[in-house]
Amino acid sequence: MDKLELQVRGIHGGVLITLPVVPWYQQRDLLVGRIQTQERFFKGGRIALDVGSTDWSEDQLLKLLKDLSDEGVCLWTILSSSEVTTSAAEYHGFPTTLPDPNRKPVQLDEGMDNEENELKDFTCLPRSLVEGEQFSYAGNLLVIGDIPANARLEVDGSLVLWGELHGSAAITTSSVPTTVRLLKMEGGSLILDDEEVEIPVKLRKHNGLVISKDEGGINISSLKPGRLI
Repeated sequence: MDKLELQVRGIHGGVLITLPVVPWYQQRDLLVGRIQTQERFFKGGRIALDVGSTDWSEDQLLKLLKDLSDEGVCLWTILSSSEVTTSAAEYHGFPTTLPDPNRKPVQLDEGMDNEENELKDFTCLPRSLVEGEQFSYAGNLLVIGDIPANARLEVDGSLVLWGELHGSAAITTSSVPTTVRLLKMEGGSLILDDEEVEIPVKLRKHNGLVISKDEGGINISSLKPGRLI
């Protein structure tokens, strides 16, 4: 492979992009530039990314996730021979190996985790909200992006926000149980059924918050670092 050449090939479940071994910021620019020049091909798709031995930090991967979501692309898997990158990918909950295409799909009644079942019912919004936007959705929603300070998200159902909450997210729990997963809470407000949820200070510092509501009330906890599923 040429030093500044990337390779793209179709694989089971998406597209694999192999990047040359150059610094992370050059890999980022090459990737985003290629997606922008072939927008119709990549938009709405899932990509597995092989960064080779290049080191990516947790913050750099999170920024890349947001850049790709702005382009309407879902970052699915991160492959790397770098321990630094693999650790950062696992921190944010990314798979670091490709699934076996010959593996028989697991049936819903054969032990699939309840959370995996639940996420199959989600619609994906692969972008951040823009300044001043109010976005409403009736159903379970996965947002790959941020909620700015003056933006508002309204969801009638469960929510997974793979980004930072600076603005407000209002959740209507028309059916229980209802679950909200947030990658990071940055001074925003979370409202369940017109009542603002108070997040304990010690939990606000954590990545990966889970707020659930059932017949017993509201429960707040944190997941393993960066994981939302």
